[in-house]
This record gives sequence, C-alpha cells and structure tokens, in this order.
Amino acid sequence: MIKFWLIAIFIFIISTYILSKLTLKSNREEAGERIWRFGNGRSVYWRILTLCSFGITVVIMLIMHWIGISIL
Repeated sequence: MIKFWLIAIFIFIISTYILSKLTLKSNREEAGERIWRFGNGRSVYWRILTLCSFGITVVIMLIMHWIGISIL
C-alpha cells in the first residue's frame, strides 16, 4: 500500500507542477492583477488546478492498473 501512495503522490506533484507552469502566467494576466491580488483569483485558480491534477492522477493510476503495472 505504501507503494501505491508514493506513486500517487509523485504523479500528483508532477502533474500539479506541469499544469501550474503551463497555465499560471496566462491565468494571472487574464484575471487582472487587482483581482488576482485582492479578490479570490488565486484561490479559485489553485482549487481548479488541484482538482485537475487529482483527475490526472486518477486517470494515470487507472491506466497503470489496466495495463498490468503492479501498484499495490
């Protein structure tokens, strides 16, 4: 079970990092500096990014299970 959690956490961290590098700057410019700094721009962005990273992690783990890579 430790192997499962280590793989899941690793995939989650990597997917979060890659998504943030790809989308942070454009989202910040689109929202505007005032909303980003004082509004709820940051919290909404990170909430959506976390949910997307979680979804990517689940899909990758299911694909690994489906092709027969032992994760348990």
